[in-house]
Amino acid sequence: MSDEEEWTEAPSASYLDSPFRGAARDTGRGSVDAHSEAVRELLAELYSDEMEEALSELLEETAALHAEHSAALVGATASEAAEQPVREHLEALAEQAERYLEALAEAAGEADTRSLTEAELESVFESVAPPAGVGESPAFEQFLGALKNFAKKAVSGAVNLAKKGVQAVKTGVKAVAKVMPIGVILRQLRPIVQPLLMRVLKIAIGRLPAPVRPIATQLARKLLREAPMTEAEETEEAASADRAPAAEALGAEPAPAALLSLELAGATAGLLLTGDESEREAWAAEAAQSLSGGAAEAYGQQSPAAEAEALAEARERFTEALGRLPDGGDPRPALEEFLPVVMAALPIVRKIVQIAGRQNVVGALSNLLAALIGKFTGPRNARILADAVADTGLKLLSMETAAEAPERLAASALAATAEDTVRQLAQLPAEELEDPVRLEVAAGKAFNVAAAANIPSTLLREDLAETEAPGVKGMWVPLPRGAKGALRYKKYSRVFEVEVGAEQAAALRTGGGTPLATVLRDQFRVRAFPVRLKIHLYEAGAHSWARQIQAAEQRGAGRAGARLLTLLPLTRQAADSLLGHPGLGMAKVPKVVKGRQLPRGVRLYGIELADRRQGAGGGAAAPGHPRRPTEVQLTVDARAGRESLAIALHLAEERAQDILRSAGTPPAVGPFLGSLGSALAEATVTALFGGESRNVRVFREAYEQSSHLSPADEGEEFVSSLPPRLRDAVAEGLKRAAGQAFAQYFKGRVDEFARALQDPRDGVTLVVTLPGAPLVGIVTGILARRLPSLPEVSRAVAALAAEPAAKVEVKAGRHRG
Repeated sequence: MSDEEEWTEAPSASYLDSPFRGAARDTGRGSVDAHSEAVRELLAELYSDEMEEALSELLEETAALHAEHSAALVGATASEAAEQPVREHLEALAEQAERYLEALAEAAGEADTRSLTEAELESVFESVAPPAGVGESPAFEQFLGALKNFAKKAVSGAVNLAKKGVQAVKTGVKAVAKVMPIGVILRQLRPIVQPLLMRVLKIAIGRLPAPVRPIATQLARKLLREAPMTEAEETEEAASADRAPAAEALGAEPAPAALLSLELAGATAGLLLTGDESEREAWAAEAAQSLSGGAAEAYGQQSPAAEAEALAEARERFTEALGRLPDGGDPRPALEEFLPVVMAALPIVRKIVQIAGRQNVVGALSNLLAALIGKFTGPRNARILADAVADTGLKLLSMETAAEAPERLAASALAATAEDTVRQLAQLPAEELEDPVRLEVAAGKAFNVAAAANIPSTLLREDLAETEAPGVKGMWVPLPRGAKGALRYKKYSRVFEVEVGAEQAAALRTGGGTPLATVLRDQFRVRAFPVRLKIHLYEAGAHSWARQIQAAEQRGAGRAGARLLTLLPLTRQAADSLLGHPGLGMAKVPKVVKGRQLPRGVRLYGIELADRRQGAGGGAAAPGHPRRPTEVQLTVDARAGRESLAIALHLAEERAQDILRSAGTPPAVGPFLGSLGSALAEATVTALFGGESRNVRVFREAYEQSSHLSPADEGEEFVSSLPPRLRDAVAEGLKRAAGQAFAQYFKGRVDEFARALQDPRDGVTLVVTLPGAPLVGIVTGILARRLPSLPEVSRAVAALAAEPAAKVEVKAGRHRG
């Protein structure tokens, strides 16, 4: 079925008419009264995409810090023991944040929400600067800056409620606004900061069970005066969510940082809507419990970290059992104990085991794998494999091999092969695994794939079809070595040094659609091609974050490690173009999004300059302070009376300097606009490619916005739902409209761009705001599963380009719009 056939099952609508409902608000669960409407608007107003981005950075940094502490400890309890210093790290941030809110409250004094003008309110917030991040942490600084602007939102929300005179849950918002001064509002935020940061900790280290319904859903129903959902309604809602486009677009669930930002909005809304001090205290206690992850045990058996630790312990037992086998020993008993633990972590295999019978599947796989790995068990045979692993794997990564006994080296490689065989089987259709004959055939193929990755190439048949890099002496090495804990990642033992030309770098796209040339210019400050690069290859383990791999490699820099600014998905195209071995890349690339754990098994590549002098100014920035590449952020506002699109083009420092240089001295507007248009075209297509940076946000009417999807989640759903031909049409329309706006604005104003570039902040952001109701209707229609025709999209983008009321702003640094 084509995209068009699938989508046109839903009722069609005219996309050139207003997409918004009238005064009657019907959500499918009854009409929405003025109170509910105001509450929903408050929840939408309190959502902060800046806070979402700050929490995303904080999650990555916390995960990396926990991994660093874990690496210094030994044993199954290492992860648990490493939690305490990370907790103290975040508690220091909570203390700084609470002190900052108290300082703001003191500056505001007893001023009433209605007595201060907007300028006076701004003066209060500008009079108290956020504290510098604890320990010079970039993520801490970003969070404190986001907290400042979130506090502004909270005060503005209270002001707006007071103007509307909406009744609070019991006593009335109008009364609250009169009684609760701005200082009191700001102090109400203090008790929810620490629970929020403890939730960050639990998510980052995997100590929460499966995601629970966010506070934005749990407690918003109480604010909206809606009856609690019945068990049947909750089941149906969960099933509907799984079938929704968002579930497909987001890969099962929204980003953790997005949920946290929504939950923070819900908690704060409740504080603003309660009527007296006792109600506020009760709400704050309930919100704090929900924000911190509820009453669930931190080390519950259903948490991701607990599952990873159970697998790590089983892997260790299996490795030790293989290492103890005598020559000719039978590995089946060890396999029969190990394989069920691997299967337990794979839902599709669990289901098949239930259908076909645990003993049947485990027995069949154990017999097959025992025959295949048996040739390398026992002291004599293990020595052959161990020598090959040491020579092909560890020595190429400059790692010591004397610390690991030959039997353990061999057993570790066999354990990885057995585990990956099961994971390969999990990707096959269920019917192939239910039939014993087909299972044996599939298991044989899966073993070949796993062996090609985990067994040194010198021991494999030369004609093995599954060989990933023919002629290359290399293998995937599990890391960290020697620690009896969870596997963090694998690294390919061969580091490739390659020369990349300008055309090659421009043609090769990263997982988010950004050309490699842009990454090299903006993040590595490469100014001339060809450039020589060192390419490091990685494969994510269970419960891994990108920043954990970067931190581990940074600790190993100078031996086997690398100073990596970014990790990019290793597609077949990238592996072929850069390495000449497409088999090392992934045919099907899972989505990699910043602020989410890496999908297990995803392959990535990191880049180093072979000669740091190739980067202007001595090379790339420090790993803790990565530069952002040139990018477009698109904001679609579909709220009645505010229908518009904002296109924010952030030009990284190097790109902005290049554009200004291209204009000559004095700057000529023609060359300037030509270079600017090229950057705009490239970044706009990237934004609509569905990249890892979540570059599109969609704000809908409060009653339409999902309580568990942020505007960035809705934008991700929109991007993922765009067929290629419509994506190209929308990108072309946005590029044309923004380009025309820039051409009009910069006639005689190039000096304004130059002044912004003199600011010490990184780069310049150009924001174009377009009143584009027709194209806004296209976006909301797509989110409602109504696919427009190409002529409808063409008319909408033509109307956008013809819009004379475009507004342009020039801002120093990076802004979202």
